[in-house]
Amino acid sequence: MKIKVIFDFEVIGKDYKINQTGIFRVAYELLKKLMSRNEIEVMASVFNFNSDKKITAKIERFTADHQMNFQKVNRISRVKFLPFRKEKLFKLLYSKLDISNYKITFTKEIAEAQIYHSLYFPLHPSLEKYRHLKKTVTIHDLIPILFPEYNDNTKLLKDTIKSIGKHNYAICVSENTRRDLLKYAPDLDPEKVFVSLLAASPEIFYVCRDEEKFKEIQKKYALPNRYFLSLSTLEPRKNIHHVIKCFVKMITENNIDDLSLVLVGSKGWDYGKIFEEYEKHPHLKDKIIITGRIPDGDLAAVYSNAEAFFYMSLYEGFGLPPLEAMQCGTPTVVSNVSSLPEVVGKAGFLVDPTEDKALIAQMLELYKNAELREEYSKRGLEQAKKFSWEITADQHLEIYKKILSSSSEVLS
Repeated sequence: MKIKVIFDFEVIGKDYKINQTGIFRVAYELLKKLMSRNEIEVMASVFNFNSDKKITAKIERFTADHQMNFQKVNRISRVKFLPFRKEKLFKLLYSKLDISNYKITFTKEIAEAQIYHSLYFPLHPSLEKYRHLKKTVTIHDLIPILFPEYNDNTKLLKDTIKSIGKHNYAICVSENTRRDLLKYAPDLDPEKVFVSLLAASPEIFYVCRDEEKFKEIQKKYALPNRYFLSLSTLEPRKNIHHVIKCFVKMITENNIDDLSLVLVGSKGWDYGKIFEEYEKHPHLKDKIIITGRIPDGDLAAVYSNAEAFFYMSLYEGFGLPPLEAMQCGTPTVVSNVSSLPEVVGKAGFLVDPTEDKALIAQMLELYKNAELREEYSKRGLEQAKKFSWEITADQHLEIYKKILSSSSEVLS
């Protein structure tokens, strides 16, 4: 008998065709693999926490584009009359009173479902009356709570964790995130908090040594023959200004003129500091290339042809880009904090993200030493084999079975 799992589609609908990174990619890859499991039947829901008028249309576009069809367990409809709904003060009032722009109605299919799985948003209060349904939520990180200065999603995450309560379940993307969650919310039952590591898609991230392909990529993004690479959303937590500063010092102090730094990623929250650092070095601007976000189809070539990959993030829940780099055979240097040591193991270099000298020395060593780059390319490829979406889906299947076999009290 199949396990009937309700999959929250809001993350997919919210970011489809707009910002398909991070949580979107996690939700999409997990969805594909769960659908391929004979033991699981995936059902669909959306509660529209973002009050997006187009959320239903976006999800329908996604499912049509990918030729997917799901039983829907609920529908949303906009409340026609809600006084002053656009006014900031009333928005705040409605939020505190849990008054929504949208009305939720359930289909009869929810009676058949066994597990509800939110990939990001809180467990919706309207689910509480369905006592037969066991509920879990994926916790990607606690960054908005631990570092509110780097994020504006603190309230949403607090609401998500609060919705877990004593009776529901959580799936964390790393052991570090699990530790953070249980430390922040000690009332949670540790037996109901699981870990399932993420992965990098092999269709997107692979060793790409095709010279003709790379020539096209070089021309498209004005890439040099030799470059260091960093890829992330451009925001303070990613510590990109530190990478720029250390790179400039390294090439200046050592009279290096055949190496550039390529920064890939879209502008994120409070990205000004990154561009301030960039503007400090007008004479070296041709050595610092900012591409913006690039399509999935170009990523393997960009990763694979880099001399090394640098990810000096101040904190991560998991850290997909270093895994993507290793899977492309690129020597990888990461911060020695949070979950990043879990991801790279002994296959990459760990550096204090607040210290200049160590990063500059590591950059110089990788620039000079081709044998070292080759060794860590091989190490990274071996480390990357420990992660796959098949493994992640298998882990989720086992977690679902444990949840269903648990003898917990009345669920909320």
